[in-house]
Amino acid sequence: MKQAILVVAFGTTVAEARQHNIDSVVAYIQQQFPSYDVSLAFSSRIIVKRLREQGVTIPTEEGALEQLIEAGYEHIYVQPLHFTGGEEFDKLKNNILSHEGAGQLKTLRVGRPLVYYMGQEEHPNDYEIFIKECIEPLNISKDDGLLLVGHGGLSSGNSSYGNLQFQLIRLGHTNVRVGVLENYPYVEDVAMPWEWLDGKRPNKIYIHPLLLVMGDHAQNDLFGDEEDSVINELRGAGYEVEAMRQGLGEYKSVQALFTQHVQDLIDDKYGKRSKHRPAIPTIK
Repeated sequence: MKQAILVVAFGTTVAEARQHNIDSVVAYIQQQFPSYDVSLAFSSRIIVKRLREQGVTIPTEEGALEQLIEAGYEHIYVQPLHFTGGEEFDKLKNNILSHEGAGQLKTLRVGRPLVYYMGQEEHPNDYEIFIKECIEPLNISKDDGLLLVGHGGLSSGNSSYGNLQFQLIRLGHTNVRVGVLENYPYVEDVAMPWEWLDGKRPNKIYIHPLLLVMGDHAQNDLFGDEEDSVINELRGAGYEVEAMRQGLGEYKSVQALFTQHVQDLIDDKYGKRSKHRPAIPTIK
């Protein structure tokens, strides 16, 4: 029986970020699933094209999947390394599932991003798990602030950032703010002035990417030398600021969460209809 795990990241052209933030996740998953063939693909066609121009060949998710099908794999599990659901995740899932039944395929499933389920019925609260496993261990003092900056997008998946903020507040982390680079809430909406939520001015604000990799967005939009970078805007507003230059993929806790998502995928733990819902009648 030939079985494979295909790990799919959006991708990055920054070699160091690939090594520390993407390859590290793939290696961790391979370590936990030694009986599976584990491979990597990027979903960004622009990044794949640029890498090929540099002599680096990493396939798209469709190219990698077609290779696995041609090689006769019967069971393929695709695990995205996206932070949350949204347009990119939906497009990836549609691209993958369009190959169902091809070749000798018996099983083709797509896993969930890092934060996806919200504790409904038998499903886990991925947001609370992420907070407890990944944010709380950063040990940011209550006298300081932590600004998490994600990418953001135009689809309904962007609401995930607001949900993460809500759950942080409910858990008592009012010194942690969530902003995005594209769409709402922008950094200025949640962090300028910082005191809008609880009236407390932090001694220092720590900025951490809510991104898998320390790629171009993190290096330039968050921590770049331009006046409109996040770090310089906060400094310009009079705050003492410190950069936390780690992509999420660098943390063992994040690697472990993605590995758990792979196990859930293999077990088809959340692929079936909830037991609390009535059976769907057969009606033509």
